[in-house]
Amino acid sequence: MATSKEQTFEDFFKSPRRINRKIWIVAGVIVLFFLVLIFISIDWVFGALVHTRKEVSVPDITKKTVSAALNALAANNLALKQAGVEFAQDVPSGSVLRQLPEAGTTVREGRVIRVWVSEGDEMAFVPNVVGSNLRAAQLAVRQAGLVVNKVENAYSLTHDKGLIISQSLKADSMVEKGQKIDLVISNGEPPASVILVPNFKNKKLAEATLWASAQNIDLIIKEDEDSLFPNGTIASQTPEGDSQISPGSSLEITVSRRQVQDDEKIYHLHYEMPQGKNASHVSVVLIDDLGEREMMNEMQQPGSKIDLELPYSGKATVRIQVDGILVREREIQ
Repeated sequence: MATSKEQTFEDFFKSPRRINRKIWIVAGVIVLFFLVLIFISIDWVFGALVHTRKEVSVPDITKKTVSAALNALAANNLALKQAGVEFAQDVPSGSVLRQLPEAGTTVREGRVIRVWVSEGDEMAFVPNVVGSNLRAAQLAVRQAGLVVNKVENAYSLTHDKGLIISQSLKADSMVEKGQKIDLVISNGEPPASVILVPNFKNKKLAEATLWASAQNIDLIIKEDEDSLFPNGTIASQTPEGDSQISPGSSLEITVSRRQVQDDEKIYHLHYEMPQGKNASHVSVVLIDDLGEREMMNEMQQPGSKIDLELPYSGKATVRIQVDGILVREREIQ
């Protein structure tokens, strides 16, 4: 019986399946050994290469432009990688704000130096405060990250007493945060002894002529054949509306003398501003066969009426934007 058991045990190990498994196990051990050997060799080689590189001191590249920083690092066999951007008041845009490792740190050649690049001063959106009272204007300016500087007073034909007439920074523009803005507050309509120039833009020449004659103002008329406005319409004036002027002074106006096309038509635009507390920035754009043209871009008081004659050719589109928001779009033919 013992012999029979031994024979069975031997036959068991001599079975093809067991023999194949033993072969695979031995092969796996051999492959694993060589993989470990290769890994150790590669690690040793790279370690030897790294440790054979010279040690260098990281230069100070802060406040340098990125190109200058690259040159300074390349001279020391170092590399640069931008890790991010940040706003900084004292470091010009495009210059290195900070670095890691810091200047003076000893590293080996080939090290990558991470840098954060300045975007300059943080930008702020200039609010439109024309037509608002001083307290509301100061709050809007402060919330925008700007500073109210000088506050002056002047008479106005278009703004009630106590409301902002004008601001030194253009509304809806982008400026560096912390900039100062000057405001002018209305003292209401002027006394008889003070003459203010009306806003004649988009008005007819006859209206400006009558006013200038009544106020003893010398009217200088210029003509513009390339104007976008209808023929006979005032396109610009100097000084601007609400400016104080003295008898005997000059008012220069530019009148449109554009050539009328054979297929040109006139669209009479009428739009009434909604009621509210503040003045609004109004833009009127005309799009026709001649392209896109801005026919009006100015401040308007609540409840004021806009009447324009818009010359166009072919099929056209008129767009009205109030404080950057499209409030009307109409196709005309």
